[in-house]
Amino acid sequence: MKKANIKQLRSRKILNSNGNWTIECQLETNQGKATAGVPTGISRGREEKAASPIEKAIQEINESILKEIKKKKFNQKSLDSLLENGGWGSNATLAVSAAFFNLTKQIDNPNFPRLMMLMFEGEEHGNPIFTIQEFMVVVNEIEKGIEYYRLLENKLKENSLLDTVGKEGGFSPLGLNNDEEVLDLLVSGGIKNIALDVAGNVNPPTVNQLVNLVKKYPIISIEDPFPEDDVDSWKSFYQKAKKVCPDILIVGDDLTVTDKEKIIKANKEKLINAVIIKPNQQGTITAAVEAVETAKDLDIKTIASHRGESTNDTWITDFALVNEVDYVKFGAPARGERIAKYNRLLELK
Repeated sequence: MKKANIKQLRSRKILNSNGNWTIECQLETNQGKATAGVPTGISRGREEKAASPIEKAIQEINESILKEIKKKKFNQKSLDSLLENGGWGSNATLAVSAAFFNLTKQIDNPNFPRLMMLMFEGEEHGNPIFTIQEFMVVVNEIEKGIEYYRLLENKLKENSLLDTVGKEGGFSPLGLNNDEEVLDLLVSGGIKNIALDVAGNVNPPTVNQLVNLVKKYPIISIEDPFPEDDVDSWKSFYQKAKKVCPDILIVGDDLTVTDKEKIIKANKEKLINAVIIKPNQQGTITAAVEAVETAKDLDIKTIASHRGESTNDTWITDFALVNEVDYVKFGAPARGERIAKYNRLLELK
């Protein structure tokens, strides 16, 4: 792994996609300079590592973290080990860790992941009448996802439905009355590979409600179907959904929070067969890499994901390619902070 001598750190506050403050860090080493911005989740797992208030995070980077690493040589793993044990907020540590990753990464002949491209948003991300937070289409090419997005936009217009968008660029119309009307619209557009993020901590369904959706619609992935502490529902749904659709992905996010030990436990209890990877849930690139490697060892599918409150930074795209994840979630093909990540994929393809 590449090593670099740390010369300087500078952090500042910037605005994220929801108009709230986050932080950006510039790292300077003997190899050059790199920056990284830190995303924030709108809905978060209870056991995500805690972030520091913005001004405190800036102080942590510019003073205490800099003091610990200046004029020393690190690779990604050794730097992240220091960051993980320093008692700093996860936003401060990730800003430094991701900046170092941006400086030292190597992307050689990457295997491109499949895309879970957002089409509609509900719950805390959009129209709250929808109890499902994200309605996505799974595609192999960005161009196909954009084709579906435009088709659905035209369908909304034809039906005089307001085509406003949610926090991540997905449509969030006021004229549809429930989740099934959204799913019907997706199916009417010829979409056959639907992925859902239920965000079960917010508005949990019953096991049978979700199983019936899997029976009725071409759903191939369901993320966070239930609250993270409702293990019985996770187990029951896993068994029943697999009988209906043997290849369906049951995806852990708030349940597993990019923690390798939680991934191992959820796999052992037969709760999941896929997992979301969000580096800010644990605060370092290395912790996220370890989560990916653990999942791969267990034959669990990996999905690198943005957050609800994002920045224009594209390091999550590079992370996904470097670590050869199976899928990516970058939101809809709309809004600049989401488009930046898709454009980075196109650049590297």
